[in-house]
Amino acid sequence: MAKPPRHVPRDTSRRRVWVYVAVATFVAADLILIVLALGSTRATDAAEVSRPIPTFSAASAVDAAAAPTPTATPTATPAATTVLPLPPTRLLDAVDGQTAWRAQTGPCPATPASPELTTNGGATWKKTDATGTAKVTALQSLMVTSESVVEMVGLAKSDCAPQFVKTFVSGDNYSSYSDKLAGTWFVDPADRATIHSPSGSAKAPCDAVVTLAVRDDKSAAALCADGRLFSTVDAAAWSPASALPGVVSITDTDTGYLAAAVGRSECAGVQLITLAPARESTEAGCFKAAVQPSGLTGNIAVSGAVGTVWLWAGDAFVRSSDGGATWN
Repeated sequence: MAKPPRHVPRDTSRRRVWVYVAVATFVAADLILIVLALGSTRATDAAEVSRPIPTFSAASAVDAAAAPTPTATPTATPAATTVLPLPPTRLLDAVDGQTAWRAQTGPCPATPASPELTTNGGATWKKTDATGTAKVTALQSLMVTSESVVEMVGLAKSDCAPQFVKTFVSGDNYSSYSDKLAGTWFVDPADRATIHSPSGSAKAPCDAVVTLAVRDDKSAAALCADGRLFSTVDAAAWSPASALPGVVSITDTDTGYLAAAVGRSECAGVQLITLAPARESTEAGCFKAAVQPSGLTGNIAVSGAVGTVWLWAGDAFVRSSDGGATWN
């Protein structure tokens, strides 16, 4: 009798190993995908949290459109400083480009009359003494004819009355000439509302004259304490007032008058102004000075002779041969 075939069982252990490997691989891949998904979600959330959310409204849009563009504030031009003339403390009268006389003045009788003479353009000065010989103080005017001859009006040491004094010898000696006073232009500091001329004493064109610029026996200009300027050609009638801002000193010239002004915006110092006899004015040169205008008024004297302008301003003493364009 034939034997039935024997059943040999299959080797299932190898198959189980492959199943385990497949399952493990699937699980690992799934874990990796989960981790990646979680990381991406967190990064997105963080970005959304940190990014500000813009908000807009109709009002803000209108405000932005309507906001005016800032306009630059224009730079203001410095205004001229208002300065009024004071009675001078300096007197100056030139003969030519090398020779001139000068003097300081002040209250009577405390201020001695000590005129000084230069013959070398101001490099050196010879001091003289009119108080000792003529008993005059507080000089009010200098009228120079030459190096040797100069006439002055001052105030008597005894009673401060106006006094006429003259030298013929360059200040080596002075004498008083009372008869000459009547024929001279002057203003008595005790009564600045009156002007004395060769025609006699008369009411001034203003309440207080601080400076007289005399051209001849009939013609002169008067600078007043309120800044107005008047002139006469007959020693009787005065012209209408002229207003020249900042003018603090005036002198006569061969062609009219020469004025010195301070506190003007176009000149940081002393502005020269030429005036025709009818007082038409033209700006000339400028002497720059680092002194406030208030420190110059009363402390300026100017003179012109033979093409040379002499200027005594504060502590400066200078000359110009080109109308004030340059100084030395």
